[in-house]
Amino acid sequence: MSPAHLGARFRALLGALAVTPLLATVPPATAQAPTGTIGLASQTPWVAPGSELDLRVNVTTNAKLTDLELAVSIYRPTTSRSQFLLTLKDRVSGTPVSTTATTLSQLEPDAAGALLARLPIQDPSQPLDRTRVRLRDEGVYPVRVELRQAGGGAVLDRFTTHLIYASPPAPGGSPLGFALVAPVAAPPAVQPDGTRKTDSTATAHLAALAQSLDAHPTVPVVLNPSAETVETLAQSSREADRAVASTLARVAKNRPLVNGTYVPVSPGMFVGNGSEAEFAAQLGRGRSVIESLLGTRPDTQTWVADDRLDEAALDRLRGQQFDRVVLPDSSLSPVNLPVTLAQPFEIQSRSVRRPLALAADDQLAAHFLPGPPVAGEAHDDDPVLRAHQFLADLAVIYFDSPSKVRGAVAVPARAWAPDQAFLDAVLGGLAASPIIKTTTLDDLFTSVAPATAGRSTLTRSLVPGPAPAPLPFSSIRTTRHRLDAFGSMLDADNPIGSQLEEVFLASQAVDLRGRSRTSYIREVDHRIDQELARIVVPPSRTITLTARRGEIPVTVQHKADYPVHLVVSLESDKLTFPEGSSRKIDLVRRNTTDRFVVQARTSGAFPLRITLWSPGRDLQVARARFTVRSTAASGVGIALSVGAGAILLGWWARHLVRGRRNKRLVPA
Repeated sequence: MSPAHLGARFRALLGALAVTPLLATVPPATAQAPTGTIGLASQTPWVAPGSELDLRVNVTTNAKLTDLELAVSIYRPTTSRSQFLLTLKDRVSGTPVSTTATTLSQLEPDAAGALLARLPIQDPSQPLDRTRVRLRDEGVYPVRVELRQAGGGAVLDRFTTHLIYASPPAPGGSPLGFALVAPVAAPPAVQPDGTRKTDSTATAHLAALAQSLDAHPTVPVVLNPSAETVETLAQSSREADRAVASTLARVAKNRPLVNGTYVPVSPGMFVGNGSEAEFAAQLGRGRSVIESLLGTRPDTQTWVADDRLDEAALDRLRGQQFDRVVLPDSSLSPVNLPVTLAQPFEIQSRSVRRPLALAADDQLAAHFLPGPPVAGEAHDDDPVLRAHQFLADLAVIYFDSPSKVRGAVAVPARAWAPDQAFLDAVLGGLAASPIIKTTTLDDLFTSVAPATAGRSTLTRSLVPGPAPAPLPFSSIRTTRHRLDAFGSMLDADNPIGSQLEEVFLASQAVDLRGRSRTSYIREVDHRIDQELARIVVPPSRTITLTARRGEIPVTVQHKADYPVHLVVSLESDKLTFPEGSSRKIDLVRRNTTDRFVVQARTSGAFPLRITLWSPGRDLQVARARFTVRSTAASGVGIALSVGAGAILLGWWARHLVRGRRNKRLVPA
């Protein structure tokens, strides 16, 4: 073979060797990169020595179950609350104390399709079992759960939950007291015209809250209901709304209630002359409605604030017999303590007796605020995960000082939209907790000793900040005066008075703004004017008295179909009223006539003024002006006439006699 042929074959062989590995690395045209998501379906809320941590996860993927694995890594317990808060953002430090990875195909699905991963925990009092996870100390252990390619490959999705490793408190210890104050409120349904507009979304959230509370009757959640919301549900034409009201009434029978205003208000809104009475009206109406529909009277001693208070607002609360307050920790001066403050304290005040307070933990409340996913916090929208993070947060507060009697409070924002999956996980975890004792606000104030600073009770001052806009009390006072006066004209069971009162109180809701608030107040005034226009005194007329004493009929027309109670008042400069110039009348028919006895002081024509008043004479209903013509002469007039006639008769007689005498004296 010639050198030229040998060279050609050698180059062909090198070409074949170079192309073959390149062809092997090209993926098939139909290959697809594996994707997947993972979410927490449930987990064991509290793990004791020798028990197990059960994690049920929901997995969605386009890959084969044999190609993916579930990796569970347990990290060392958090040593502070600030470190714990970092884990909520998936920022876990240190190396795992245990990691378990299992192919998805080896995990058994339950009836709902969730996969179960079970991690047994070693009991220190038992012989060592290498199949169990050894945990050295009680505490809150971050647990990272990853969905990844089998064999420790790429992570497709992950979240961080927590293992709460705890036993019942040792002798001398105490569980952490905890009060959850749940708002039962929706945006005001009462419209300015008195109709009610229900929100099906808000009703669905309240239904979730009611159903979860009903399913966990032993957890004493404190309810903070809006009476207007409860009343709207109870009176709704929709069966679903009434069913929610019925469930709320059932769950409220064994649970404490607070506040009790008709609509959510802030004491800081009630500034100005007459504000105290209006605040009292909110409380009175709210308590009446709540007690009637829920069968439980709200606590009249403790006020739960979801915004800032100033000293004037505290004075207003004291004026209504509230001497204990719960308010957001962010509205108070900070305290430099090594652990989370979980005890009552006093509020700095000029009054002789300082109010006793508990701080509503802002971070605990944040767990109740679902929101859209945020970068680095992709599982904020996972309600079950948030529930267990909340339970872990409570445990962190407990482990701050497990030997001390303490109490924490969580007050979700009024805008919170209850989620049943979240609530079921929270309430179920609280019911089973060995270290958290869910209780009432009253129990926390009475059983937890106030915090101290040296030898004195700890005192915190209110932090100045944006306050709610004050109510327009100039117009409110005017409308309140008219509303109360109009109400005094009606029977107690007349629905018109109740409806107008509801619209007027709804105008004071803290969530309303200027024009919306004003529209409610104006509508109340307009409706009162409409109702008063139905009551009419006939237009001007003339009445003739043929005798000095007589009766004047006053007819009032009533064009409405309900009874009205009024006062009729008569005035005249030329008439007296022997039996009184005013009296009460009841309008129960279309035309009601009453007669007033009058006595004319003189003859002639003169005006008679007729005024209709509310029973307390504080609201003028209608006016009319009659003309009274008296044709009867008075005694003095008759005497003068007789005297004048006698003089004239005498003069005529003398004139006649004198004339005849003069005729006889004239010569013929």
